Amino acid sequence: MGIHYRIVARAAGAAGALTGIAMLPALAVSLFFREYREAAGFALSFVAVLLLAAATLLPARVWARTGGGRSERGPHGAGESEPGPRDGMLIVSVWWIASSLLGGLPYAICGLGIGPADALFESASGFTTTGATVLRGLSELPRGLLLWRSTTGWIGGIETLAASLAMLPLAGAGYASAQAEASANPAERLPARERGAQTRLCVLYAGSTLLLFLLLIAARTRPFDALLLALGAISTSGFSGGDGFPAISGAAAFFLCAFMLLAAVNFTLYRRFSARRAKLLAKDEELRCFFLICGCSAVAVSLCLLLAFPQENAAGGVGNAFFETISALTTTGYHRAEVFAWPPFCKILLLGLLLTGGCAASTASGLKVGRVVILLRLVRRNISIRLHPNAVLPIKFDGRAVPTDTVNAIAAHAMLCVAVFFVATALVSLGSAGGVSASAFGVLACMSNAGPGMAAAHAALGTAAWAAHSAPIKLFLSFLMILGRLEFTTVLLLFTPRYWKNV
Repeated sequence: MGIHYRIVARAAGAAGALTGIAMLPALAVSLFFREYREAAGFALSFVAVLLLAAATLLPARVWARTGGGRSERGPHGAGESEPGPRDGMLIVSVWWIASSLLGGLPYAICGLGIGPADALFESASGFTTTGATVLRGLSELPRGLLLWRSTTGWIGGIETLAASLAMLPLAGAGYASAQAEASANPAERLPARERGAQTRLCVLYAGSTLLLFLLLIAARTRPFDALLLALGAISTSGFSGGDGFPAISGAAAFFLCAFMLLAAVNFTLYRRFSARRAKLLAKDEELRCFFLICGCSAVAVSLCLLLAFPQENAAGGVGNAFFETISALTTTGYHRAEVFAWPPFCKILLLGLLLTGGCAASTASGLKVGRVVILLRLVRRNISIRLHPNAVLPIKFDGRAVPTDTVNAIAAHAMLCVAVFFVATALVSLGSAGGVSASAFGVLACMSNAGPGMAAAHAALGTAAWAAHSAPIKLFLSFLMILGRLEFTTVLLLFTPRYWKNV
């Protein structure tokens, strides 16, 4: 167990150090706006998190220096070893769990009057980019806490990309292809040890956020609202600065749509653009399907709104249709229009887009477009085999035959999602006062990491409606959010005895 202990300690300690450093901007904002109680809370949380991180890392170093666990062998030999398949799964899982636990300290310390379960729920919602909230009266919250909510979502976005583009490929082609965060096309996975890959990823992510922030300010958006919207759009977490969406201009809405789409695109494709191979982008099948789904859905919603509300402003209706469609498909969940009043067809279509999600290796959640396409082609192939039993019909994606183990892994993941959904809904309904439908949509929102977006499909999931759940239900929903972000296979493997046996 020495190897596993060192992995857990280092992952938890690194997550704690990053979480503590991320509190400094919120601390600075609290001091700037003279929110001294919140500033003291952030300072105390900062010190506590760093002490916990040090207390976790130091024993692991002592263990390694004194030769603890030498007799245990990792996948690459005795003692210190390079990360292997099991190590990658454990690192990613521990990282998110530790971030969610430590990130809840400011909510518990800053005098909001919420319990530990609420603080964990709010933190997990941010780091998993779910966007659900148990906090009431968001418009009245101190600005330091509002910034911390958005910061957790922004960090969750970069952690998602780092895991999908660097950590998960360590688990090998068979495992990585089973993940929603890994590309269905092995040629599109970013090599885990590519020199400077993570640095370029962070620069791209931070640079996109800064550019959107400046564009929103140029579009006459208030600076603080522009900052929160930029953090929420790039990470697709959907956090904003109040109970409702802030009033913005048409230009600001256009910029948000553009950057939400960019955030939901496979980030490995940006390597092509930087390598002056932009023409190859048009050949990427997942990208083509993503924009095709977005365009067709936006047109369908626009036509439905024009027929249902002919007296309304046509230009405004079409603009809202495109904004809501992009927000749903990217799982951001921003709502600029009163979606509750829209026809059922529009709401069902938006629900389908939320469950589909963006491209692989992006900050968006959901099943992912590449997976949906492969599942549909699997259904088509099964129908064709019924007609032609002796035919050999490989499933192709991006012009290549998808390996059988990849197809099986994707089908198994889809079935696992369905099974987890029904079991989780049954458990949540035991303690939910909102009935079966509210429980089902609540579970879907957590599993798909699309909290505010799912509110368009069910009125019971509006702002702060999650606060009505009991503490055990909130803890379970927090676990579901982490489970949905990490992928079910990843977390469930950690609960199998065979996983912990030495190889």
